[in-house]
Amino acid sequence: MQRTSVIQPTTTVDALIQQEDNASETAMWAVFRKMLFFAIMMIVAPLTSFFISKDYVFQGIFNMENTNSYYYSAFVAVAVVHIILFAFLYVAFRDDRPDQKTKVDLVKASTGKKD
Repeated sequence: MQRTSVIQPTTTVDALIQQEDNASETAMWAVFRKMLFFAIMMIVAPLTSFFISKDYVFQGIFNMENTNSYYYSAFVAVAVVHIILFAFLYVAFRDDRPDQKTKVDLVKASTGKKD
């Protein structure tokens, strides 16, 4: 009985490892862009919503006093912060993909081994 080797040439394994490294780097930049977007939104959106709601909505449309308009616009800014946080959590959990293969899975698939 002749023994056959199931080990693939190293170029195949190296190519698989290089592909996974490239995919990992691309995924890292995608995560960085999302994190940067939500970090900017956490600064810009509450401040913008505070001043717009204070000047145009509460003092402009509802003719409230200066003190009361500060309180209500602060509530609006806090609500905007919570909306951004929930949106970040939704994007983070939705983006978690368990079907992505690791290096070990790719090598096992290339060699034909199950376990």
